[in-house]
Amino acid sequence: MVFNDTSTKLGIIQRCEQWTGLGDTGISGDATLLKQFTGIVNDGFDEIMPLLLSYTDKGRWDDLNNTDYPIATFNLVSGQNDYSVKVDGSSLDILRIFDVQILDSPTSTDYVTITKIGLDDPKAIPAMAPASTDTGTPEWWLERDNVIFLNPNPNYSATNGVKIFFERIESYFASTDTTKAPGIPRIFHPLLVFIASRDWLVMNKPSNTVNIATLNQKITLLKQGITDLSSARNPTHSRIRTNYEPETGQMAPRDSNK
Repeated sequence: MVFNDTSTKLGIIQRCEQWTGLGDTGISGDATLLKQFTGIVNDGFDEIMPLLLSYTDKGRWDDLNNTDYPIATFNLVSGQNDYSVKVDGSSLDILRIFDVQILDSPTSTDYVTITKIGLDDPKAIPAMAPASTDTGTPEWWLERDNVIFLNPNPNYSATNGVKIFFERIESYFASTDTTKAPGIPRIFHPLLVFIASRDWLVMNKPSNTVNIATLNQKITLLKQGITDLSSARNPTHSRIRTNYEPETGQMAPRDSNK
């Protein structure tokens, strides 16, 4: 589903015109309202982002509109253990870094994965404020507020010595977009229509309770669809898990809500 298609009337904006009752060209033909709806559609994208990014601890989703991969490299600098990584090469905000690799010598050409530690790890404080004698080849990494801390403190430099794998924000729409489509599976494109239409109605026509209620139902169903897709791809994250019972040697079902 493209953003704005005044020919076929099948775009996101055209569907919003139908659900809100603004009528044909009611949004697409009004430059101010089109800009407002662009913002509302982008807000809807933000609303579903947590679901899109909740697959596993490893990155799973990346906006299909991106022309590069969510991977970046930067120089490893001798004596520097902290590296700020807030945006990618396209100036998109990086939301989460889930893997770090390094070149383990100045002349190495093969990256090796180093171990991630959490803020509750005993090594966390030394990693963020290393002793002057704590140098060598980094073995662990810690992230805090989009800053990567390496430990031990590197005692060598390497061009593009650090490679990171990350999740980033979606590719937002501009009001001038026409053929651009959301970078999510096609079956979930209507979510942006339903969320934007609902939010506009709530702000501007709150008395239209029938459409608002219907849109909320559709939003709930499609959001559940994203959750179901996540569970299907990652069955260990499903709501029904198993416990091993040593007495019987069997795997017994367990409700993860308990």
